[in-house]
Order: sequence, then structure tokens, then C-alpha cells
Amino acid sequence: MRKWIYLTLLSGLMLAAMSSLSCIFPIVGGVSQWCSYTPGAVDVNLTWIPSTKQAGQYVDIGQYSTFPPGTFMGSGVLPETQNSLSWTLNGNTVYHWRVNTLADGIWYTSQTGTFTTMDCGTGTGEAPSAGLRVVIPRIGVNAPVNVRVMGADGVMGKPNGKDDVIWYDFSNYAGMGGFPGTPGSNSLLSGHVDYHPNYTAVFWDLRLLAPGDVIDIVLLDGTTLRYVVEWSTLIDDTENFSQYAQRTGIDSLTIVTCTGTFDPSTRNYSNRLVVRATRIW
Repeated sequence: MRKWIYLTLLSGLMLAAMSSLSCIFPIVGGVSQWCSYTPGAVDVNLTWIPSTKQAGQYVDIGQYSTFPPGTFMGSGVLPETQNSLSWTLNGNTVYHWRVNTLADGIWYTSQTGTFTTMDCGTGTGEAPSAGLRVVIPRIGVNAPVNVRVMGADGVMGKPNGKDDVIWYDFSNYAGMGGFPGTPGSNSLLSGHVDYHPNYTAVFWDLRLLAPGDVIDIVLLDGTTLRYVVEWSTLIDDTENFSQYAQRTGIDSLTIVTCTGTFDPSTRNYSNRLVVRATRIW
């Protein structure tokens, strides 16, 4: 199997502290987690800044980023000043959460937070599903998307096989990454260009994409998010990748794969191909 060379982010990146400024909308904050006494389960603690317009708070959490009725768990009515909540969840799973405040007959809802729970002994080390599909008609890609969490070491974990596409969970890094459909996110995907022994892989033809080509992301509930390619670029395999993971305030999708010359001695390609697309609906 050809080695996937990890792309390392700038060291020293820290999770930003929650703002202490008051706001009419609640603001989702950090997620702490640890393995539960229940085998395979994970205990999590969610923190947020409550809305300044209070008539009770409600917290929703589930596996659908759009929160269709009947698909998520809810907790409430919570006290006006409460700013944290603990929950026991399945391990090795992507979850989405939000905080809602009902005041004067109006709902004030936070942006959606996304995190991946730890693998506490029930998984095999394989990447769990991100609940997404990526569809690129121009090059015939229609593939499920799995997830890897960006840890403190800043290393991007490898895709499992030739057809595996990875979405990277940057919830440990403020201002980077994000889940597709979350306002201002820069969702980062990767996949192999080829695979031992002589297979073409999921992003073999990624180099053929040009500005204006369409990339669709299909969410777990069937909602389709459409992105249009803006640009592509080649970078050296040693170039710092953090600039390509930064959010710019525009809903974006960034895809990376290997390209260039393959070195059998290091089992590495000389370059990476980076494609950037912008969401249009």
C-alpha cells in the first residue's frame, strides 16, 4: 500500500477562548469528552454562552446537521443562566448540536456545532461515517465520506482505501475547517489518487476539474449542497497546509489529493493538488 504522507499544520494552534461579550443569540462553545463507564459510550460536556434574551433554553443534539423532526435528542427547559450540559453518546460518531432560546415568541438559535466522539473500544480503528456523500459529475465521483479528527499533533489521518473520502473534523482548531452547510465553514476533504497495486483511486481525475465545475455534498437527510470550483493549485508535499484549511467567511469546500512524481523509496508523491470550491446553494 502506498504510504499516505500526512500534511502537518502550524504548531501551536490553540482553541480560541469563548467570547465573553453578551449576544442576543446563544453561542456554542467547547466540547469536552471522555470514555464512559458504559462500554463503547462517551461522556461529553457541552458549553455555550447563553442568549441575553431569556425565557428558557433548549439544547438539541443528533446526527443530522439539519435537525429534521424526530431525528435528534433535546433537553430543556434549562435555567436562563445555565451554560453547560453533559450527555452520554455513542463513540466514534459525528454529532451536531445547537442551543435555542424562546423569548417573546421568537426563537433565537445558535450556529450548529459539530464534533466527533472518541473511539472507546468498540471500533476497529476504521474511520466512522461523516453522514455525507460527495458527488462530482465531471469526473464520475459519487462516494461516501468518512471522518478523521484533527488532534493536537496537527496531523491529517489517511484515507483507508482507494474509494475512501475523508472529511476532517477541525473542532479542536478555531477558525479552521467546518462541517458542510455550516455558515462560513471551509470543509476539507481528501482521498487517494491511486492505490497499490495499480488501481486508480477516487480522486484519480481530480486534476481535470476546472473553474465552474460542480461539486455536490449530500447530507444525511438527503439535502444537497452545491459548490462550484473556483481554482486549483499544486503545492509541494512539505508546504504548510494550514492556510488552505482556514475559514474565509465564505462557505467553501477544499479537496486535496496527491500528484506529481512518485518516489518508490519514500512511497510519497512530490506534490499535492488542492481544489477550492464555493457554495452557491
